[in-house]
Amino acid sequence: MSENVYAPPLSPLERVVEQPHGFYVVSPAKLMTLATLTFGLYFYYWSYKNWSLYKRATQADIWPWARGVLCIFFIHQLYRRANEKIRGSGRPFDWDFEQWATVFVVLTVGANLLDAVVKRVDGLAFLGGWLLLMIPLRAFVVSKGQSMINFAANDPEGLSNSRFSALNYLFMVPGALLWALALFGVWVIHR
Repeated sequence: MSENVYAPPLSPLERVVEQPHGFYVVSPAKLMTLATLTFGLYFYYWSYKNWSLYKRATQADIWPWARGVLCIFFIHQLYRRANEKIRGSGRPFDWDFEQWATVFVVLTVGANLLDAVVKRVDGLAFLGGWLLLMIPLRAFVVSKGQSMINFAANDPEGLSNSRFSALNYLFMVPGALLWALALFGVWVIHR
């Protein structure tokens, strides 16, 4: 303590408040696992969570739940926002996010169209099993985009959200059982 009572304080008075990064951090492996074991339902949660955090960080006038439900219409924009954040920080990250977002949209729309055709045309029922492969493929594509989102949020590996929670397991266990049943059904049909 100083003898001079009029001396300025020695410790800094301003509080450093970390700005929220505005993106949902998750490890690519966890994202792929959850998306696959929930038969793609995790994509909707993932999109909602990204837009919810983005809204909180930027005060943007958006509806995160709508962007979550309609994720194929907003994935390009989400990747653009992450890319803008990276460019604004001056860090290099060279990745063709438009291409990967487009691949996700094409795979999703293609899977839905193929599903509709398989349900209506009896001779194409054998394609139903191939639809199952679209889920992990889409999860892989989104995990590539997640690497950019994690980089924008200053957690390139997604280590802050790489462990599975009890709630994750609550969805993964029934999903694993459904996968086992679905794969068994495909095996029985094509045996």
